[in-house]
Amino acid sequence: MSDGKIHDKRLSKDTDKLVRRLSLVALLLSRGGQPVSVAEIQERVEGYPLMTQTAFKRRFYEDRDELADLGIVIGSEHGDGGMEYYNLPADTYYLPSIELTGEELTALAACLAVLEDRFAYSQPLRLALLSLAQGRPELLADAAAPPLTVVPESGHAAMLPKLQAAVADHKTVRFTYYAISHDRELERVVDPYGLQLVAGEWYLVGRCHLREAVRTFRLSRIHSKVVHATKKPHDFTVPDDFDISALRDRPAWQLAAPQGTARVHIAPAMAWWVEAHWAHCGAISPQDDGGVVYETPYADARPLLSWVLGLADAAELLEPAELRDRLLHQLQRLDDLLAQPAPAAGATSGGSAAGAAKRRRPPEDWHVEVDRFTRLTALTSHLLRSCGQDEAMLDVAEVRAALGVSDKDLRADVKLLNLVNFGGDGTLLYAEFKGRTKLSVQCDAAGPSFVRPARLSPLQADTLWLAIQLVGGQLPTTSGEALRSAAEKLRRARGDAAQSLETGDPLPPADAVLNVVNRAVAGHHPLAIEYWTEGTKKISSRTVEPYLLIHSRGEWYYVCWCRTAGGKRVFRVATTKSAELLDETFEPRQEIELDVYRREGIPTSGSYAPKSANVWYGADVRRWVEERQPVQALADGSCLAAQPYVDVQWLTRFLLQFADKARPVSPPEAVEDLRATVQRLRALYT
Repeated sequence: MSDGKIHDKRLSKDTDKLVRRLSLVALLLSRGGQPVSVAEIQERVEGYPLMTQTAFKRRFYEDRDELADLGIVIGSEHGDGGMEYYNLPADTYYLPSIELTGEELTALAACLAVLEDRFAYSQPLRLALLSLAQGRPELLADAAAPPLTVVPESGHAAMLPKLQAAVADHKTVRFTYYAISHDRELERVVDPYGLQLVAGEWYLVGRCHLREAVRTFRLSRIHSKVVHATKKPHDFTVPDDFDISALRDRPAWQLAAPQGTARVHIAPAMAWWVEAHWAHCGAISPQDDGGVVYETPYADARPLLSWVLGLADAAELLEPAELRDRLLHQLQRLDDLLAQPAPAAGATSGGSAAGAAKRRRPPEDWHVEVDRFTRLTALTSHLLRSCGQDEAMLDVAEVRAALGVSDKDLRADVKLLNLVNFGGDGTLLYAEFKGRTKLSVQCDAAGPSFVRPARLSPLQADTLWLAIQLVGGQLPTTSGEALRSAAEKLRRARGDAAQSLETGDPLPPADAVLNVVNRAVAGHHPLAIEYWTEGTKKISSRTVEPYLLIHSRGEWYYVCWCRTAGGKRVFRVATTKSAELLDETFEPRQEIELDVYRREGIPTSGSYAPKSANVWYGADVRRWVEERQPVQALADGSCLAAQPYVDVQWLTRFLLQFADKARPVSPPEAVEDLRATVQRLRALYT
């Protein structure tokens, strides 16, 4: 390859581009940060010599911009006679020094052990951790999966990789979107700013050209292929004031600019619960009766009223008066509805415009991959570190496992790396497959420049943060601080770079409780807990032996043997009022089966919710119900659905959130409990 030309005319434009950019980086790195003239770059970098002067300038500036988007910024200066010079200082390309302790690296590797194979961003996470491990994949492989499971995604969206690439490349996209509120499909043109994972569902956040404002789009409601709106390399710039992290853990009533402020009185029995989970989005004032007044801004009254109604007798909306009147009218309509004969199963309708079946298409390739340049630099560093002084014979399976790549991708990447030069003086490395199981690697002159890992790309850095957020700093390791301290070191190294990935929980956990549960799981300590059985006013005291932490559907749970009940139980962190670590340890019980929880998270029926109610939902809310469960459609547009539940008090609170758009048909005790609760609430608001 000494003539600086790519001989194989069959190489694609993308391959040509990758070889050119790798060769450019190799040349600049080989000069140790010293400037290289633009004339020498044009003459010596693979691919440039065959171009006209105009084509070279265009391609060279495109290459610089693309590398800058990956965090690799090529510096420039002017010399005598106006000659342009370029350089690539070491601190611009190489991974900054991050002094991680063995325990911190193990905690980060445990994130991969928890998330891999069920996480759309597994590959960028693995490659980021491989770089942080400084090419020691055994540190990642040796990290045992902790007693924690995270079920981050349900209904993987096939368009996620395409959207992630559009976010990274600042490409405007076009797609057909199902507007569930209006039950119709509309074409949307969107500048994608970032992606958010909330309660197992992915959302796109970006500027909608139709609404001329920032909007959030649920990926499961995108009903077409996602295509680029233009053929330009970049279409937009993300506004400086956009911060996707500001969307984290926002309640449904605060998803837009505030329209007013509501005041809600919370009864003493539930004051602790609101303080623990909702103080971050409002103000709390203690009251003489032992309760609190919760004051919260709201943009949308509907979800706020739904939240208040879901608290049943434990909450009273005080202000504003117009919302109080609106809530009373909803209760009156629900009371009238319950006085009517229960709807019976009958003829079905044709369904909504989109239909539930269309909303949940079979998953396709939902894994997000790193850009190929990053994958190639990671492979280069790994092969060169494994090469020793000059050559090595590597096991193909071990290389694939270390980088998390397929056999096909590995062979294609090795073929491409063999084409990369650095200024026409030699190749980066030469690798050759020996059969299907061995890979022979020989270092070349440019090799030493690539031994050190490259800095993390924006996607890799964002993926690390996403993984840490999903695991929540709660890895049950010997030190619960390991992941948090590693995260802080990564934060300092990353600086002020903007994020494009975010996650959030609809009901953020009380950190004090979650921390104690984590320590108990890690050390096999029993817990003395005060637990609120949701839907009742009862708080029971229990002694439990915790075995497994679970993050599922946006909430934290812990699987225990309950000494008080004498059997296996699952408890929500959100409804645990207090948890105290007991000064003893327990021997794990052989009869505790955890595999189903590791695979599926928290079950919604069976032993967890052994009862089932037949529930009617009005036509106005049927579309939302269809998204989460099968329904029997009725001729008037309403539907019937089975709802698992533990006790009727919980079911009453659940159905109250729908106001006059839902009612139980059976069992009779569920109907009576809802009717009695509605009449008490009507008296309160009247």
